[in-house]
Amino acid sequence: MENNFEKITNIQLHISNDCSEEHKKIIETYWKLDGTETVNKPMFVKDLYNITQGVLTNIVSTYSSITLYIYCQNCNSYEKDEATSQYAFTHVLKGLFRKYHNPFLCTYCREQHREFLKLENIRKREQISERLNTAIEAENWQNLSLFEKEVLYSCLGLDFNELNKYYWDTLGKKKHIQFINAIKNIENQGLLVLERNDWNNYIMDYEYSPKLFNYKEEISQEIDKETNRTNAIDHDKETNTIKLKLTVNEYQNHPDSPTFSGIVKFPKKIVIEPNVEYIFGHWQRANDNLYLTLTPKTDLEKLPTQKRISKLPIPIKKGITDFLNNMGEEYSF
Repeated sequence: MENNFEKITNIQLHISNDCSEEHKKIIETYWKLDGTETVNKPMFVKDLYNITQGVLTNIVSTYSSITLYIYCQNCNSYEKDEATSQYAFTHVLKGLFRKYHNPFLCTYCREQHREFLKLENIRKREQISERLNTAIEAENWQNLSLFEKEVLYSCLGLDFNELNKYYWDTLGKKKHIQFINAIKNIENQGLLVLERNDWNNYIMDYEYSPKLFNYKEEISQEIDKETNRTNAIDHDKETNTIKLKLTVNEYQNHPDSPTFSGIVKFPKKIVIEPNVEYIFGHWQRANDNLYLTLTPKTDLEKLPTQKRISKLPIPIKKGITDFLNNMGEEYSF
């Protein structure tokens, strides 16, 4: 077993020459040691000499100090250390006697260690900056989903607390994890660096390269482009079939929120003729999105002219059903 007492040697009490005899007695009582342990607690000394804590602290720190030599593993030698209070003295010793502790470093080695940590921090910051800039040059935001691009765009204008509150209010408690997963994936793409706390690894903040802000408009255009693409209307002129993708509303945290919502941009005029019977159908696809189609009944091959599909004979209804099923398989939505 490691002998921690061998790490300490030459413990000495130093009292200033201009200290009064009365104060000297107080100091000697305060610093009385049994090996490496202080015998008298500050409360005992205060009561014994009828003084306040402030007076005791002033006397001890002004006129006395404890010096000791502690083995510095880094230097492989005993180096001087000093304490002007019981707290500072016991703090050093507790570190030495604790089962798991960092090795004692002398003043010189502590300074060297601080310099090392400073340089290491600079090196890490340079690596982070390089990673962020590399992701920008590769335009890694193109690897993100539409929702993740929206989150990234918002990161460029809001701090984490503002953004977190917005998505908590918008998505609700159950779906808030979507925001957390999105911001983690943005970090995986090298566009953000997340700051987490030590005790539960929760996200506390984020940072990004100032260069990313220069691409804010480009990211916005990507969002608009994808929004138009995912919510597009397609018109097949040969069959007069209209196909529309209905995207799920991600912000259903209110009883009256619509199940499907989005933005639709019509690239050209689409005419739905009056007094024409249309067959409609919708299919559920990935992410619970729906696909709606409208097809004029007259474009089907030689269908009987019935007023209501529900009143058609079984063979005719089967023909329409087969048509819709084939449409669901073959149309590229």
